[in-house]
Amino acid sequence: MPDTRSAGPAGLAADHLWGFLVALREAGLRTAPAKRADLLRVIAESPPSGMAALYWSARIILLQDVADLPAFDRVFDAWFRHGARTDPPVLRDDGTPSRGGPGEEEPPEHEARPGDGTEASALRTYGTRDLGRTRERALMRALEAAWPAALPVTPSRRRRPSRSGDRLDVRHAWRRAHRHDGEIIDLRRLARPRRPRRLLILADVSGSLRQHTPDLLRVAHTALRAAPARTEVFTFGTRLTRITAALSHPHADQALRSVSELVTDADGGTAIGASLHRFLADPRFAALARGALVVVLSDGLERGDPGPMVRATARLSRLGHRLVWWSPLACSPTYRPATRAMSAQLPSLDHLGGVRDLATALAEVRRLPAVLSGRRRAAARHWPATPPGAPR
Repeated sequence: MPDTRSAGPAGLAADHLWGFLVALREAGLRTAPAKRADLLRVIAESPPSGMAALYWSARIILLQDVADLPAFDRVFDAWFRHGARTDPPVLRDDGTPSRGGPGEEEPPEHEARPGDGTEASALRTYGTRDLGRTRERALMRALEAAWPAALPVTPSRRRRPSRSGDRLDVRHAWRRAHRHDGEIIDLRRLARPRRPRRLLILADVSGSLRQHTPDLLRVAHTALRAAPARTEVFTFGTRLTRITAALSHPHADQALRSVSELVTDADGGTAIGASLHRFLADPRFAALARGALVVVLSDGLERGDPGPMVRATARLSRLGHRLVWWSPLACSPTYRPATRAMSAQLPSLDHLGGVRDLATALAEVRRLPAVLSGRRRAAARHWPATPPGAPR
């Protein structure tokens, strides 16, 4: 059997990476083949500038659970920092590593998700995620019941018969008079009945929100159940996905399973500005924001230049009736929107609130009528970008 290992420095580096991946599996960290391929593709397309860059790339893409971090660090240190074994693993004919010797197959693996829920990343990922089962049914029912009273209303375009309308129904009066020899028997009025405004929910599913993503999607599910004809839901991480149809199943767990199959960038990188720009660049999607209550569920941890995110947020604010931003970070009493992105877009927000689970979401939904009755773009008045007395 010919030797499948490559010669030269590039081949030795590739073999060393394969050895590192096998060592992770032997240490109990299960990583799916798609995730290993993601890491190799990222390294090939953008070689890390140093050991720290390689570490964070591997950690963000491969690590599924923050509890596995100590084992991950031990394996990484052994293979890249302390110069431990460098013998490459035995490779199969197709170039993939074998757990044991030649001819020994590795068992099937479950899909693993990158991102430890603590930092934002720009890396893309591919795959699905198990969003778990719904346990807090009472809170789900309370949220579903709270949404209708919280949504803003607007007069409809068409007029309907009403006892106290602002216009006479001349056609009805003419028909009645024609039947009674020209006598006007009664007068009816027309009014424009009020209807709920459209609700647009944009949910961040990036790795920095890993632990909150299932509950944030459940919040969106309750809104869709409360106003199915007037609610649209999108997710964004490194790409934009419309999930309204997938989330419309009446059973929350089934709806989340459908969303998991549709959203392939969950727990991956963060590209808030690019995702919002793609939303606004599509005329069909931008029309959904016009006159709507726009709710963004995100921590606002943007990578790189915050300019695209700030501009997209400003345009969403101009298009929508109100722009509400709910962040898990804002649940902390010490939180301040002091990052470049959040502080720059704060003047475009009507409200910045804290939502990290169903209970905090219920509190924010019940607070919406007060927010909607207040001044526009008032978030900057209630949230100083820096703590009092701190240097700017």
